[in-house]
Amino acid sequence: MAELQEVQITEEKPLLPGQTPEVAKTHSVETPYGSVTFTVYGTPKPKRPAILTYHDVGLNYKTCFQPLFQFGDMQEIIQNFVRVHVDAPGMEEGAPVFPVGYQYPSLDQLADTIPCILQYLK
Repeated sequence: MAELQEVQITEEKPLLPGQTPEVAKTHSVETPYGSVTFTVYGTPKPKRPAILTYHDVGLNYKTCFQPLFQFGDMQEIIQNFVRVHVDAPGMEEGAPVFPVGYQYPSLDQLADTIPCILQYLK
C-alpha cells in the first residue's frame, strides 16, 4: 500500500492585499413548520437586490452553492448583492436527528417558510 503524502495547495486566485473574506451571519426564524436556519452574506438594505438560494434534496447551502459563489468570475457579481442561503429543516450543519414520528414539511410547506425569512430581514 502506498504511503500518503501531505500536499500543500495554494489558492489560484488569492485575495488581494487588504481584502478580507466575507463574513456570514447565521440566523434562525420560527415558521409554522418549525425553525429554519439561513445564512446572510452582505448587509440587507431596502434598495439592494438579493439572491436567495434554497438547496437541493440532501444538501445544505454550502454543499450546493459554495462552489458557484467561490468561482472567480462570480466575485464581481456577488459584491453587488446580499445573499440569503436557506437551509431546509435538519439540513444545516450540526442539525440534531429528527424525533421518531416527525413529519417533514412538504415542498409547498418549505416554500411557505420563505416569507417568514423575508419578513425577519425586512
